[in-house]
Amino acid sequence: MNKFFFFLLPVFLFGFFIRFPYEISLKKDQTVKFKVYYLKYTYPFEMRWTLYKNGYIVVLYKFNNFPRQVMLTKNYPLDSFKVEIAKFPLFYPYLFIKFVDFNDKIATFKIFLYNGKSVRVEEIK
Repeated sequence: MNKFFFFLLPVFLFGFFIRFPYEISLKKDQTVKFKVYYLKYTYPFEMRWTLYKNGYIVVLYKFNNFPRQVMLTKNYPLDSFKVEIAKFPLFYPYLFIKFVDFNDKIATFKIFLYNGKSVRVEEIK
């Protein structure tokens, strides 16, 4: 019983599992960090934005410690991007991140999880 308690104690103290869709509001260069649990593996995911100019926002993110950059706008085909958690099953799980709004130096994003029956996502504060 004590081993089980000490194993789950960090989860209860430092993080909480999020429900989807999840909405976040970020200031410039403010980083949001997640842990994505899939099967037996844990993947770190962190995201931030650096520049908003002429209706475009530059988003920097790292998934599984591999850095990437995307430019988003509010218009439909360029307002979102997909982060693939795994590619090997037929209907692989992925995170779908959509840029919603920008006002007063705060950007709002919505995060969706598709095909994620065996995926858990925990936000790290």
